[in-house]
Amino acid sequence: MITLNHIQKQFGSRVLFKDCSLQIGARDRIGLIGPNGSGKTTLFRMILGEESIDGGEILIAKGVKMGYLPQEVISFKGDTVLGEVLKSVSTITSLQDKMKILEEELSSINDPRAQEKLANEYGKLHERYTLLGGYGLEAGAKQILNGLGFRERDFNRLTDELSGGWLMRVALSKILLQSPDLLLLDEPTNHLDLESLIWLENFLVSYPGAIVIVSHDRVFLNYLIDRLAEIEGEKIDLYYGDYNRYLEEKENRREILEATYKTQQKKIEQTERFIERFRAKNTKSSQVQSRIKMLEKMDRIELLKERREIRFEFPVPKRSGHRVLEVKNLHKNYGETGVYRGIDLTFFRGDKAALVGPNGAGKSTLLKILAGVLAYEKGEIVLGKDVTRAYFSQHLCDLLRPENTVYEELLSIATDESQTQLRTLLGTFLFSGDDIEKRVSVLSGGEKSRLVLAKMLLKPANLLLLDEPTSHLDIASRNVLEMALKQFQGTICLITHDRHLINQIAGKVIEIDQGTPNVYLGNYDDYLYKKQRIHIIDVGAVYKPPVPTKQRPSSRVKEERRKRAQEMDRFRKQLSGLEKRVQEAEKSLQEATQKLDHLNQKLSDPNLYLNQKETYETVQAHKQIREQVKELTHLWEILALELEEMKMTNVMSNAKE
Repeated sequence: MITLNHIQKQFGSRVLFKDCSLQIGARDRIGLIGPNGSGKTTLFRMILGEESIDGGEILIAKGVKMGYLPQEVISFKGDTVLGEVLKSVSTITSLQDKMKILEEELSSINDPRAQEKLANEYGKLHERYTLLGGYGLEAGAKQILNGLGFRERDFNRLTDELSGGWLMRVALSKILLQSPDLLLLDEPTNHLDLESLIWLENFLVSYPGAIVIVSHDRVFLNYLIDRLAEIEGEKIDLYYGDYNRYLEEKENRREILEATYKTQQKKIEQTERFIERFRAKNTKSSQVQSRIKMLEKMDRIELLKERREIRFEFPVPKRSGHRVLEVKNLHKNYGETGVYRGIDLTFFRGDKAALVGPNGAGKSTLLKILAGVLAYEKGEIVLGKDVTRAYFSQHLCDLLRPENTVYEELLSIATDESQTQLRTLLGTFLFSGDDIEKRVSVLSGGEKSRLVLAKMLLKPANLLLLDEPTSHLDIASRNVLEMALKQFQGTICLITHDRHLINQIAGKVIEIDQGTPNVYLGNYDDYLYKKQRIHIIDVGAVYKPPVPTKQRPSSRVKEERRKRAQEMDRFRKQLSGLEKRVQEAEKSLQEATQKLDHLNQKLSDPNLYLNQKETYETVQAHKQIREQVKELTHLWEILALELEEMKMTNVMSNAKE
């Protein structure tokens, strides 16, 4: 569908791409990764024709339609949310407008010939409108908007009223409704809550076209992609499989490259010693010249330069009291809308809690109140003994002064630190040389995030309140932050849509549901499991067996018992059949998983890639088996849940008899 052949691109003296090639097929799912500034967005813009290439070629099949979601906030004005989304399919809406005009004309004229002419024209328009799915258009738009977090009452809101995050959701809705042949999505999850993110995952899994995604969310990538393209060292390296498979394969390639490099260096050293030893001897001149030419023609293996990465850990904070923070009878309103009505919540020393819930539930509001930067109507926030707070806002402009330079921003909160200490700290967060004289106003989102983190290190706190701290960080920086939060010896409350981060650091998940905080011990996976268990118990509680009587059984009671025995017999048969289906699903899943493991091992063998045909066949087989494993896993989970529900119903029934 799209082929990039030996492309070159540079800005001034900085080379982004050198002799890079990539193919995008009709149903490919490609994850595009690389450090911030490596050229991911530039690559998208070159494919779209918005950025020129300096060499090579980009071939695009005739008629291919592309949809692009940029990182930058897109502004829409003058229309409602639903109207703006529907405008994205202008061909259909144009037909709709023409049909309305013809309908009005048909109802206003009496001339039979004119009516016949208009009716024929209307028929042609109607046929094309139906063919293009016009009648399902509005329903489809509403479904997508609902999935991305909009409610029915939001459809008629003007886009002028929306924040940047919600405007990005409108932009994403427009692209998904268009259903182009190729989706180019640049950080599509940045402005989504977890519910919308999971909906988007499920939508994209069954998307009929090709998808190339820039994302730093490893769970999202694992769920969707079958190939991963990494921009590194002016090249695009391709890896088959999901993100976890990429990590394994990258390490394998690194080990092979280092071993090959050492072997080559040893051979070079031996050859150079031979040349030096026999250069002056006429009897060896031909051999010396031969080796000199061999070294000149040799393709030298180069190891990649180590990437500059932020490196930090939070300083050991002063020990706080056991009760770090208490929320007592908190009330918070926005206008006439009550966000919180009398909630209570306690954080203890060492808690690492994640706030989850849909957008608009009040997570950021609660975190701001806990941070002391937002007022509330009623209640009390009680800080424990020796508690010091540090707050990271998802709106970085709230925490930084745009007119300051990077160095001035850090200096504004410094106390006894010397200039050398401040420069060293900024260097740890990749600000060096002229970077520290940049104005905050011109920094990228990632640079602003790093600067805020640097400020947090300068003033150690034992309570960290973090609102989407990973949003603008690349994967390498996320890993460093994750490790720092893991090792932090204080208390943490954070909001994030990064499920991997929650799983790695959280020991408590607080779900905000209609203004009520529900606490679940454990990480994100534990939270999901417990939510399922609650659902199972609710389902089981629906069944209410008859209350036994102490009176002598009547004929009616005997009949009820007979029916009850028949019901139990049917139940046991259903249970036995379901247990058998679960066992069969487990067996099929185990067999498919073994096949997938075998193909993974095969893909790890560097010799495979010497045979193009075998590589293609293996990759296709891996793709099919991987999808099969996903489907079988889903089937097994459904059957296992049904089985558990049946058993739970039976247990509750027996307990009540």
